[in-house]
Amino acid sequence: MLSIGVTGCMSKASSQEAILAYLEEKYDEKFEVEAFKEGSEAFKQMYGADKVIVHPEGKPEHVFLAGEDRDHEGEYYDNYVLSIWQDELTKHYKEEISKILAGIDYRYRVLLYTQDGYDSSFKEMSVFNYLENGHNDSSLIINVAILTSKAPSLNEYSEQILQLNKLANTANTKPAGVSIGFVDQEVDVTDYIRTSAVNNVQWSNMIGKVYGQITIDNRLNITNSNQLSEYFETFEE
Repeated sequence: MLSIGVTGCMSKASSQEAILAYLEEKYDEKFEVEAFKEGSEAFKQMYGADKVIVHPEGKPEHVFLAGEDRDHEGEYYDNYVLSIWQDELTKHYKEEISKILAGIDYRYRVLLYTQDGYDSSFKEMSVFNYLENGHNDSSLIINVAILTSKAPSLNEYSEQILQLNKLANTANTKPAGVSIGFVDQEVDVTDYIRTSAVNNVQWSNMIGKVYGQITIDNRLNITNSNQLSEYFETFEE
């Protein structure tokens, strides 16, 4: 049993080192691992291979995913460039979001997903240049945690939700929209929001009390607040 445990630890360390070596050679930077997820050796194509959540040294806001390709042993993937673009978008919309949510306690991050091609050479490219060059099949979500002391009434926030959705649509992606979790004000959501592009944790499953959520995008053609209630989900206490 001890031998199996040691072998497992060695395998994890070896896999993690291989992923880091790939990243450091590709980007000529140092990276820090935040979490390691072991894949399935026997069923890689179904369950995936080893991967890590990682960020460049001194830049935790650029958190991203990297790992071994499930279909090609010894080959690796990462979405470092996507994390840089997400941070650019988050900073770009900061002032407008602060105006829309004035007087509200919130944390947010703008998320971008794309199936279109990009590689390390895109690292210095602005995300807006990328989107303007025919990559508008990407999807953009303004991910917001609204901190509140009690279960909210949707009417309290309907106008802000509509404005945030309209703001998301200015990026010219489809879909584009907002995902809002109404979280108890005692919950520290800082890390959840920072890693929201890679943690794959829904509002209903995050650690801490969440009163409800609403997720909408431009495919729904929402034009007034009366339509929002259909997409508002409350969670039982």
